Amino acid sequence: MIRNVFFSKKGSAVENFFKDLIDREDTILYEGNVPLKNKALNLIRTVHTSQTIRRHVELPFQSIWFDMKPLAAISPASDFIFTNEALAFLDISDLKKIHQNFPQGRMILILVDSMHAKSRNMISAMPLIRKFPWDLVMSFNPEDCREFGFRDLRMKYYSVLTDTLASENTTSDLCFAGGAQPGDTRVPLIRTIYQTLKKKGIKEDFLITNWPDQHDGIRYEREYIPYRSILEMEKQSNCILEILKEGQHFQTVRYFEAVVYQKKLLTNNPNLSELPYYNSEFMKYFSEPSDIDPEWIRKQEPVHYDYDNQFSPEGIPDLIEEYLSENKQRGAR
Repeated sequence: MIRNVFFSKKGSAVENFFKDLIDREDTILYEGNVPLKNKALNLIRTVHTSQTIRRHVELPFQSIWFDMKPLAAISPASDFIFTNEALAFLDISDLKKIHQNFPQGRMILILVDSMHAKSRNMISAMPLIRKFPWDLVMSFNPEDCREFGFRDLRMKYYSVLTDTLASENTTSDLCFAGGAQPGDTRVPLIRTIYQTLKKKGIKEDFLITNWPDQHDGIRYEREYIPYRSILEMEKQSNCILEILKEGQHFQTVRYFEAVVYQKKLLTNNPNLSELPYYNSEFMKYFSEPSDIDPEWIRKQEPVHYDYDNQFSPEGIPDLIEEYLSENKQRGAR
């Protein structure tokens, strides 16, 4: 019996992160933006549900694109699990329609971005996050949990992709991959690190998406890069570079990748030593580019974190039960 419906955006990196949950026998995946067979109609839908337009104005009648048919055979008491990325392609009337058709079901929201993030997905999703009466909201960000009363996701949002294991042969000493937003303050820092380490003979493989080409040796891409292509970059590198966004105080997915795929991690996260699997031999913090030790990056050595699948989202349904049971007990007092 299907008990969990995981809503996602087709081709999203998030589908990789939550693969262990999606692969459960009692879970189905609902992708809200699967291309329509009619190309003209597909184009109309793309424009009508555009995130770029949605950032400035809410277009009416977007719910005409929401298809309830994939939900026909599920349990009436299913959990409907959304990430904030999935919300960017839905209308609040879609959420109400699900709730009306499945009154015994529970509406669960998982935030994989901070409430203060300026990403397109978060800006588009914010009205639904704030206006819909969610049964439970979980967040990766402890600060958001404290500020908004969300529940802690306990780092359960990274699945090991067994067909993408770390390579023994490296083609770069240091790699970075990340998307930029308008006014992103990380880009100048990333460029400085690239130029500083290049002069010291470090072989670098840097990728920045959503940013115009600076013709400085870094690879810039306007288009979306599949997540598995990024993993290919990282598994062929000796060390992964993590750069936090302005105002961010907690780890990015680069940290999880380093632990899971046994790679060194270079990061400007000052809370690095408080994270699970922290190892001072294989993880280094820096506050300024001048702090970075190129010899440590270049040195190839076996990396071991003794990872025990702690980050797997497979146990999220149990976490949902725990939190909702606690909420029910509090309400009964």
